[in-house]
Amino acid sequence: MNARSLRPVLLFAIVLMYPRGMLCADGGTVRLSEQRGDYRITVFTSPTPLRAGPIDISVFVQDLATGEPAAGTRATVRATPRHPGSDTICQAATTAAATNKLYQAAVFDLTEPGWWDVTILIEGQPKPIEVSFAMEAGQPLPPLGEMGPWIVWPVLAIALFSGHQWLARRKQRESRLKL
Repeated sequence: MNARSLRPVLLFAIVLMYPRGMLCADGGTVRLSEQRGDYRITVFTSPTPLRAGPIDISVFVQDLATGEPAAGTRATVRATPRHPGSDTICQAATTAAATNKLYQAAVFDLTEPGWWDVTILIEGQPKPIEVSFAMEAGQPLPPLGEMGPWIVWPVLAIALFSGHQWLARRKQRESRLKL
């Protein structure tokens, strides 16, 4: 088996084992899209499906008249679990945390699964605007060690098939050389 034939197998294994939480991008599931005052506010969450652990909440504020991104606005995200005795998470959404610089994003860890109430405060022009929505976070993904057998068996099957193909080709070459 040469290096060229191993490339697809390695690429498949890397994509399969790459943690979904690390595949961040602005966008994801649209949680809210509404007009408030002179703005259209759209909020996205990622990853999909939403799970306890690292999440991205992206806010896109547009000028309603032009459809262009609104300049000079600041967004603050506050997430409160419905479970009593749990702490509220509050973080400024920034363009620095966003992949797409038209958005403002807040990246933080949801500490537990369950229902969360999210409030976003938009400040900057004539008066502050507040929008809210609820979201449910599922159980976090199990540790990679627990998923190991599910990841390894397809790779093992591919390796066995590749080894068989290599041996079959080798046997054909040897039989041709004997003739």
